[in-house]
Amino acid sequence: MLQRGRKSASSLVALPGDRDRRRLQPPPHLADDEQKLFTEIVASCPAEQFVASDALLLAAYVQAVLLAQGAIKEAARDPRALAVWEKATRAQTALATKLRLSPQARADPRTLGRKPAPTSVYDVLLKDDADNGVKR
Repeated sequence: MLQRGRKSASSLVALPGDRDRRRLQPPPHLADDEQKLFTEIVASCPAEQFVASDALLLAAYVQAVLLAQGAIKEAARDPRALAVWEKATRAQTALATKLRLSPQARADPRTLGRKPAPTSVYDVLLKDDADNGVKR
């Protein structure tokens, strides 16, 4: 039966959350530089963003990032490396969206239109001029 009226402070006990939840660990098949980037990405996101089933997808993203970085450096000597770079960046973009790493994927579409536009410096100056009686 539900309690009527205000609830007592003792009934509002907060349950412990997953604060000590372990972050996603890199798969063992990744090279050292791939594991380092994997760990950096996981550490830069909220702990609840990734689950165990995301490990291989995130590993593929890390490999695409490093492949694109290597290909663009190689493109100065070998123009054929641009094709590798293009394919790697396409894979990187697709995986970033799926893993919710891109700004577009993190934005909530329901509240996106409600955010006020950032105030322009010029608008601030015009408002200050208007407040001080300067006419333009």
